[in-house]
Amino acid sequence: MPLKDLPAIDRPRERLLREGPAALADYELLAIVLGAGRRGESALALAMRLLDQDGLDGLRRLGASGLRRVRGLGPARAAQVMAALELGRRAGSQPKRLRLDEPEQVYDYLRRRLDPHVEELLALLLDGRLRLLGEVRVARGGRGGIGMLPADVLRPAVQAGAAGVLLAHNHPSGDPRPSKADVETTRQIQEAAQLLGVELVDHLVIGDNSFVSLRLQGLLS
Repeated sequence: MPLKDLPAIDRPRERLLREGPAALADYELLAIVLGAGRRGESALALAMRLLDQDGLDGLRRLGASGLRRVRGLGPARAAQVMAALELGRRAGSQPKRLRLDEPEQVYDYLRRRLDPHVEELLALLLDGRLRLLGEVRVARGGRGGIGMLPADVLRPAVQAGAAGVLLAHNHPSGDPRPSKADVETTRQIQEAAQLLGVELVDHLVIGDNSFVSLRLQGLLS
């Protein structure tokens, strides 16, 4: 039976939107990827035939050239199937994003990534669940310190679509206590971040085997 002749409640696409993809069998998901069948064979029947031998693993082994030779598939739909299989493979192989919701975790992550002899400022870009999206080395200076301009810190976050940004810089002197300038500049960055809809999650100052969290110290609003 063609998909269009099925009751709406039973059509794979409508079921996926209503119940989620986990509720559908492999052949139903593949039918959605195919979009349509061919004369005398519905998308569901074509999907079942494609999976009849060795399931999804069999489709992967066929590859692009093998899929193009399957009766009912042309280059366009063979490419659709290959693209869907590759997306699934990539999604399964991606490492779990690091969650940074405690200052101690941030310190453990960063303490070996900062040059102990040169003052550096890093911005960690986070999603809405405080998972790491990326890392940007914003500035690098000397013993005289570095400048922290709000635009330099927030531009990468906005470009990456980050929900939050977490700052960290080191004191080559080894003393992690934030200076007055550290606190004032951090508050300026926080105000600018709020205007852009980005949360300044924290700012860590890292010294010799120790750190100070401006948020835990109550120095951020």
